Amino acid sequence: MGAHYRIRAEKTGHYFTHGSLTGQTRYVWICLHGYGQLAKYFIQRFEFLNPADHYVIVPEGLNRLYFDGVNERPVASWMTREDRLDEIADFVLFLEALRAKLHWDKNPEVKMIYLGFSQGVTTLLRWLNDIAPRVDHLLLWAGGLPDDLLYDRRREYFRSIPAYYFIGDKDPYFTSEAIASKKELIEDIGLQFQVHPFAGTHKVDEAALRAWTEMYLYK
Repeated sequence: MGAHYRIRAEKTGHYFTHGSLTGQTRYVWICLHGYGQLAKYFIQRFEFLNPADHYVIVPEGLNRLYFDGVNERPVASWMTREDRLDEIADFVLFLEALRAKLHWDKNPEVKMIYLGFSQGVTTLLRWLNDIAPRVDHLLLWAGGLPDDLLYDRRREYFRSIPAYYFIGDKDPYFTSEAIASKKELIEDIGLQFQVHPFAGTHKVDEAALRAWTEMYLYK
């Protein structure tokens, strides 16, 4: 096997938005898609939100691939197990560059909502653990929890964030039992989330998300 070297190169990242950041914006959403998705389709899950009040930003994973062969639609992912630390460093750099460009959390009066779906959950938690930005609501949707991070310095940070875990009753990948089995890891992270079961499969369900906004944002 030949020698393995690394070189950092510039890469173009993509993102999609719904609404715009104005003086009337009350909520900013940062939403990370799952494995094998594209941001331009994932953002459609959030287009029911009133753009006068909500500004939604959906970054896209830097890795593109063909899911089922070259004739299929390209999709994206956040990382794989190959050179994973490099890929993690790359997506943190991308997401932080995007935050600096859009200044989405500059207004302390605007509520910051971070949502991760499937692979986007682990991506989101890695990013938050590294940077610790202001988070008013953390929505974890049917995704695993990274067990290889050192959470000691962030435990109080995560404990202070209102967090919610969503899981469909017909999800083939995640179950309530699977989450319950992660009790020690959840305590290690510091997360204290409420579980929100809904009738559905492995997706961000609009009805469940609407219900959450009515319960926690508009009360």
